[in-house]
Amino acid sequence: MRAKAGKNRKPSAPRADDFWPLLVEFALSQRAWWVGLCAEFDLTAMQGHALRILDPGRPVAMNTLAEAMTCDASNVTGIVDKLESRGLIARQGSDGDRRVKHLAVTDKGRTLREELCARTMVPPDAVKALSADARRRLAEILAKIVRERGGAADVPKSA
Repeated sequence: MRAKAGKNRKPSAPRADDFWPLLVEFALSQRAWWVGLCAEFDLTAMQGHALRILDPGRPVAMNTLAEAMTCDASNVTGIVDKLESRGLIARQGSDGDRRVKHLAVTDKGRTLREELCARTMVPPDAVKALSADARRRLAEILAKIVRERGGAADVPKSA
C-alpha cells in the first residue's frame, strides 16, 4: 500500500530563498498576538499601532501619522477620535497653519504607551519556544538587515 502524498515524507530543508516568505508568514501569523495585546489595553490593533508610532516628545501632524501608518488621512481621523476621547492624545493647532492639527501624546497616553511598548518586548510563545542560540542567530541576521538598509542606529552590533 502506498503512502499518501506528503505523509511520511521528510520535509525538505529550507532554501535561502525561503527566508523572506517564511518571515512574512511568521509576521502575519502574529496578528492575533498583536490584536490580543492591544485588547488588554482596550485598544484596537490600529489604535495601538498609532499610539506606538506617536512620539510623546514630539507632536506630529495627522497626515504624518497617516503616512507612518500607511493609510489614508481620513482613516486616521476615527483612530485619533477614539484615542482623544480616552484622553490618550490631544489635538493641537499648528502655529504656522491653523488648518493643520498636530497630535500630542498626553501624560495618560504616555503611561499607557510605555506599558504597551514594554509588553511588545515580551515575545510570543512561538519565539519563546526557540532555543537561546536560535534566537541569537535570528537576531544577528535581522540586525544585519536593519543596519544594511540604514535602519535603526540602536540595533546592537552583536545580538
